[in-house]
Amino acid sequence: MLPAVIAATEILVKMTPEAYAGGPADAWSRCYAGGQAGVAASASHWNYTNSNPYSATGNTTPIVVPGADFNQTRGLIGLQAGCNKAVADHWLLGLEGSWSSNPMNDHNPKSGFFPDPTGFPPEKEVVTTNIQSVVALTGKLGFVPSTDWLVYGKGGYAAARIETFGTVTPAFSPPVFDFNTVAWHSGWTVGAGAEYRLFRNVTIGVEYDYYRFANVTHSGNTAAEDFVGVVATPANPVDHRVNADAHTVMARVNFGFDPFGSTADPNAASARALGAQASAEPAGQYSAFNTTETKYSSWTGTRGANVFAADRGSGYQAYTPTTFGFDYVLPDQYKVETRVKGGYVYASQNTAGQSALYNGPIDTQASVNLTLLDFETIRPLLGVSMNLPTGNSYLPGNQRFTRMDPDLVDVGSYGVGFNINPTAGFIVGLNESTAVSISAGYTWQGDFTKEGINISEIGNPAPPPATFDISTFDLKQRISPGNAYTVNSNISSTIDNLVLIGSFAYIGSSHTSIDGVSSGRAGAKFTANGTAKYRFDDRTALATSLSWAFSEKNDIPGGLGSLVLEPLNSNSNVFIGSVEPSYMLTDKLRLATNYSFLYRDHNYYDVLQQQFIPAKQKHLVGASATYAITDAASVTLRGSRAWVEQEDGPFLLTEVGPPSAFGFQPPTLKYDVWATSLSINARF
Repeated sequence: MLPAVIAATEILVKMTPEAYAGGPADAWSRCYAGGQAGVAASASHWNYTNSNPYSATGNTTPIVVPGADFNQTRGLIGLQAGCNKAVADHWLLGLEGSWSSNPMNDHNPKSGFFPDPTGFPPEKEVVTTNIQSVVALTGKLGFVPSTDWLVYGKGGYAAARIETFGTVTPAFSPPVFDFNTVAWHSGWTVGAGAEYRLFRNVTIGVEYDYYRFANVTHSGNTAAEDFVGVVATPANPVDHRVNADAHTVMARVNFGFDPFGSTADPNAASARALGAQASAEPAGQYSAFNTTETKYSSWTGTRGANVFAADRGSGYQAYTPTTFGFDYVLPDQYKVETRVKGGYVYASQNTAGQSALYNGPIDTQASVNLTLLDFETIRPLLGVSMNLPTGNSYLPGNQRFTRMDPDLVDVGSYGVGFNINPTAGFIVGLNESTAVSISAGYTWQGDFTKEGINISEIGNPAPPPATFDISTFDLKQRISPGNAYTVNSNISSTIDNLVLIGSFAYIGSSHTSIDGVSSGRAGAKFTANGTAKYRFDDRTALATSLSWAFSEKNDIPGGLGSLVLEPLNSNSNVFIGSVEPSYMLTDKLRLATNYSFLYRDHNYYDVLQQQFIPAKQKHLVGASATYAITDAASVTLRGSRAWVEQEDGPFLLTEVGPPSAFGFQPPTLKYDVWATSLSINARF
């Protein structure tokens, strides 16, 4: 969102309150978008419809537990957008779409009767209802007593995405009694609210809503077996009908805008005080761009992708990313920026015993950002970005070795699941040259399949180390990376020939799981970035940057299916810096050199990748030449050389005795990297 922030800064102006000449309802006759936060009191009920491991002691025994009840009060956030239209001096009609997050995530523990309530410790079954999100499309009838106040009632369609799951504690290994289901529930909603005009295009308000969601049958499969009878048979699925309702009270802020840019009638209530002007407002402006690159990198080093194999490594990667951008600006109203980026990769791992090729597309990123330009003293920013799983996350056999260190090649992995990340924020102009922005977002990260090790197919060690058959890495594992939430702040300032940009971000995440079993949760992450660009004269400039990242302690598996906080922080500080002087040799040709470094201060364990990451240093030197073919097209050629040194890994047993041997695994690794790229940029 930083490019959008910078672009909005360039046209940030303070505007005066608008005067309305007619009925007060016309003051609210606009479209709007905004955010909300508040509290929800939610309830849900399960009714078991068959004999299953959570309702009975066997497939054919009577139901003992008829169902479960859930009640919870918790905070939630949301987004909304809609349009209002005045139909009389004091009355308006409207249509609104809204989304709100997670009004319930309630657990219901009860005494266990299956499989063994008499054991020690006694087993308990815990069932959970998780209302992950709620969407609604409602009509609105509003009364406007004055230009600054609106009271309204609303009602319409609502739907909730409800997850149910159950588990037995203490946990079984494997967790044969666990189940999980997800389904959408249709329903309805009614509500009422009031809004106050804080600025001309900024309103604040409070709203009450009631949601009711219909019964839907969820069916969760378990791996348990029916123990009643002589022959063991698979346990019945956990069939249960689920309903839910919720009461919410939300504080709201909305930013108004006119999506059609229509010029108000001088006699209408929404005419501007300066409405005496007869000319129409400027028409909307379209623009587009395309950036296409071809990148090639080649590396050699102490070891290959499998750093525990002693063979010297080498490989290369060719990568062709393409980015399309489409922008639309309606002066004094809004700006829409759309971006789509995809690419194709060809990777070759040439290390002995790890040789493999991969060629195919990578995941596609798409985003849409909306900047509202018609406002008092702030500019709201709304956006949504998505990761579309067009790449491949499952690489069986030796092909997994084509995932190479991203410090050696441009693309370290080729695919994950479907992710969606809505964001909302605003930018405030402190003065003519300085602006500050704050934004927040939430990312739903979809599941994806990745190769894993089938332990049962590992060969016997004779002699050590153990031998592996290629098929041992064909196991498919379902990775659930969890969700993440972010808070970002940015500041940009121009002081004569100096441009300064700074940013800070906080990233939190939920736990990750593999095949439904929790594998860890990454600690909260903090990042800070700063860039400075100084132009000495019309031809000479210098750009520098420095970033820092740090994460708090991870949650790690602690036995019995639970996660515990690691005793020592295994995460490291990561510093990245660069400097790039440039010179305009001619009016069309720009030459530049650059130096950058990466420093990771100590070893850490990556809970998502499930691998040990040693401390590392990287130094890179390079040069580039950019030639402006026309005012709207340019071509850039880059080349670089990098040196990477990865420090010793953990001290482990390397040979089973007698005598036993120990050593650092892996030992210190060194790599040389050559890279070049050609990019073509065009604006339309």
